[in-house]
Amino acid sequence: MPSFFLWPMIVPIIIPIPYCWKWKRDCLRHIWPILLSMILIVLLYEPLAWGLDFPVFGYMFWKFVLFVFLPLGILYWRSSQRGIKSILIGLGVKRENAGESLKLALFLLPLMLGTSAAVSFWLGRLYPPSDITYTGIMFIESFTEEFFFRGILFLYLWKITDIRVAYVTSIACFVLVHPQYFWGLGMLAVLVQGILTAIIAHKSKNLTGAWALHGADRMFSLSILPWFL
Repeated sequence: MPSFFLWPMIVPIIIPIPYCWKWKRDCLRHIWPILLSMILIVLLYEPLAWGLDFPVFGYMFWKFVLFVFLPLGILYWRSSQRGIKSILIGLGVKRENAGESLKLALFLLPLMLGTSAAVSFWLGRLYPPSDITYTGIMFIESFTEEFFFRGILFLYLWKITDIRVAYVTSIACFVLVHPQYFWGLGMLAVLVQGILTAIIAHKSKNLTGAWALHGADRMFSLSILPWFL
């Protein structure tokens, strides 16, 4: 019986609604495609990405389907824009400002890795280093979360509402999509990652640096940090 354990991520999407109702009534029609995407992710994540006996490549495939292709398709279906390319540009998937985005990621990376290391040492996590194939796949797969939580729930939401609304909604949804860390110190690393990647997306309007930061933190946590614990 599915538990739909990702359901908390849906709750913060109520944050933009009062803002839209008071200041931008027209933006309400742009909220429901995001909500529909989130509901489908919650319903399908367990039976597809989590519950099936797939190797790690299968997990990555379904994460791309659920967090990238599905919401992108819904936005394309409801968008007045001419094509997928223009939507992707608006979501930060573009060459423009990629260098700036990466520079921001490099500048903030010590803070991210330091937080992850401090949390891991404090919790005393004991696990063997991952092999290079698994680590590489996890780096690539981190794009799926950046696309959804920074591309859609930050850049897209910023465009239709307000920067403060986008920050709070994006970070809150990202934190709540990690229920395995609820009420634990591990949530600190998730919160810091959500804040730093949102800052990168805000300053550069490009997802490259956010993806690089997220992926580098995964590589550090999976393949480097375990050697020191």
